[in-house]
Amino acid sequence: MEWLLLFFFLPFFFTLMFFNWLEHKFFSFRDIENLGEGEILISEKNYADAQIFFTDKLKSFPKSPKSYYFRSKANLHLDNYYSALYDIEQSISFDNTVPDCFVLKGKILYKLEEYDKAFLEFDKADWFYRSGNAETLRWRGMSRYLIGQVENAIIDFKRAVELGDEDADYILKTKFEYMRK
Repeated sequence: MEWLLLFFFLPFFFTLMFFNWLEHKFFSFRDIENLGEGEILISEKNYADAQIFFTDKLKSFPKSPKSYYFRSKANLHLDNYYSALYDIEQSISFDNTVPDCFVLKGKILYKLEEYDKAFLEFDKADWFYRSGNAETLRWRGMSRYLIGQVENAIIDFKRAVELGDEDADYILKTKFEYMRK
């Protein structure tokens, strides 16, 4: 009887061991890029050096969505909008489940004055966040206002204020003067 139980649980045990080994290999492969230094450069607002850092990382890891994302972020702050747009589209093509990528793409399109496309990107990000991110709602409200959906924009701003966004509150109080600057 004991042999029968052992025979039944042994494949289950080996399957668990295999998936544990596979998960360990997968996570160690993901962390091999070592992007921490570049993220520090971004947080210190050293965008030119961050752009160079992530360009070098992309030579070693050409399919790294995080490297494309951070290089896009650096390019956005350096006012290289079309380069930033290319990079964020590459990042999304490799991993389209990260809502921050859609927010960043929306910001880039907003800066390029393509408000209808920016609205669509903010709407995708809002879907991922389940209307729980104030920044996304504020940006979506700004792009909605500029494409003529004023009532829906006000709803987005009010929801962002409920989530604690002071910028959206300022926009509502100044009757959208903030956005015209």
